[in-house]
Amino acid sequence: MPSPALFSFRKDNAADPRGLLSSIGEVVYSWDIQSDALSLGPNATDVFGTLPERAMTRGIGFAALVEPGSGPSRYDAIFGSSEQDQGEGVLYRTRYAIDLGGRKMWAEDTGRWFAGSDGRPACARGVLRLDRAVRSEEFGSSGSDLCDRPALVEQIGLSLQEHLPQDRPVVVLVAAIDELARLNDDFGHEATDEIVITAHERLRSVTRQRDHLVRYAGNSFAIILSGCPRDQIDSAARRFIKVVAESAIETSHGIALVRLRVGAAHAPELGSHAGELLAAAEGALAAARAGACEDAVIARPQRRRQDRADHGGLDVQAVTALNERRVRLALQPVVSARTREVAFHEALLRVGQPEAGLFFASAELVPLLERRGLVRLFDHRVFELALAMLAGDPALTLSINVSPVSLGDPEWLDAFLTLAGTSRGLASRLIVEITETATIQDPVRIAKLLARIKQHGCRIALDDFGAGHTSLKHLRAFPIDILKIDGAFTQNLRRSTDDRFYVRTLIDLARHLEVETVAEWVDDELQATMLRDWGVTYLQGHLVGRAELVTETQPERRRAVG
Repeated sequence: MPSPALFSFRKDNAADPRGLLSSIGEVVYSWDIQSDALSLGPNATDVFGTLPERAMTRGIGFAALVEPGSGPSRYDAIFGSSEQDQGEGVLYRTRYAIDLGGRKMWAEDTGRWFAGSDGRPACARGVLRLDRAVRSEEFGSSGSDLCDRPALVEQIGLSLQEHLPQDRPVVVLVAAIDELARLNDDFGHEATDEIVITAHERLRSVTRQRDHLVRYAGNSFAIILSGCPRDQIDSAARRFIKVVAESAIETSHGIALVRLRVGAAHAPELGSHAGELLAAAEGALAAARAGACEDAVIARPQRRRQDRADHGGLDVQAVTALNERRVRLALQPVVSARTREVAFHEALLRVGQPEAGLFFASAELVPLLERRGLVRLFDHRVFELALAMLAGDPALTLSINVSPVSLGDPEWLDAFLTLAGTSRGLASRLIVEITETATIQDPVRIAKLLARIKQHGCRIALDDFGAGHTSLKHLRAFPIDILKIDGAFTQNLRRSTDDRFYVRTLIDLARHLEVETVAEWVDDELQATMLRDWGVTYLQGHLVGRAELVTETQPERRRAVG
């Protein structure tokens, strides 16, 4: 593959991000987990070919393309995490095979999930990269105990129909191999496949004849126990946990110690709906993983009606918080790639009740506010808070995020320009960030709006750059000062030569356009060193500083990190 330095940027199509992204078989996506809405990058058809509309727009629809038993699904990778989101997302990584209209390909799926107000995953952003074709023998030894999620729900439904009318309870155990991502890193994918197969065989050896054991979603197993009272769930789960952990598993790449985490759901206690029973068991499994529980976690009945009412009132809570001036900013440093000196801070929206420990992060809140038509109120409040902070600290420079909805609202724009005009000295230390997707609906109009903002002294940054929405022609038309390279690509630099090539090309493109660059989601020194050597201007991520809520008494901002 040629070096990015060999590219000529004299022609508009020489470094088209969309064409380059398609050439390496990668597609960026966003997934609203709570609504299951999936948004694939503009080159999805170029990479995947023609897919059913449901697979292109719904998370469960795309999951139907995954070959059963080929690897942990995206859902498993996200909900199997034991980490907690502190506002900047949690890394996930998995590998599975997908069926693209009869063309079966291995895919690498990496990204970050972001928590909602309850701490559970609410949305995710990542990149899917096609690797190679699946060989015919790779699933040859899988056996008949493999199934996909819909088939598992059907099997649970049949058990419920058979046993509940006879007053025999049904228990669904969902078990998963713990820390599979670490095992992948330590031993490689082939060895983890061997580990999963061995664990499956051990589970089958202690499964009663009247029960059902199936493997689904890669490293997950479901065991349907018929006639199992609630007080015997623990002993049944311990039987499965013990048989997997009783001895090390020898693979072609080394010896591994493996343990299971188990979640359980009991019918009729949790009702008689197969899908809800499986979801409850999966939720219990997520709790078992998060708490590193050695025993099974058993799902408990929830007051669903009240839960839905509370969720539907999030916008009311948010507006109340706005009226009560409970909107806060969390500042994350953005540092020089060469010196690690702080260049500016990104101001991130936080809304909630600090005394209750409850804060809505922008990943959950902004889409909700956009749907309700309220986002411009919050964007305006963030702008006011940022100006106040700039006035209080002459050495401070801030970037703020502006929703595409606000940018297209004449009332919001007039208010923004009025405030910026009366605070021109402060506006010169303000950076307005818009997402790359905000530029695609009407590039000419967006370019004019950004030019008006820039005339008032603000700088402009294009966020989440690299998904392939914007052509070089349009980039030239926008008054951009900074390109923020999508972290979905920078997080994979250690493992992916394709992403290294692509990120270097984006940096060269920015250099050609004479704009600065920010690399997002920088978590380790190897990433930072690569990016610095390739000429990126700034770094942002856990390595150089996490977002911190601004307190009433603003502490002095640090001038260097690390």
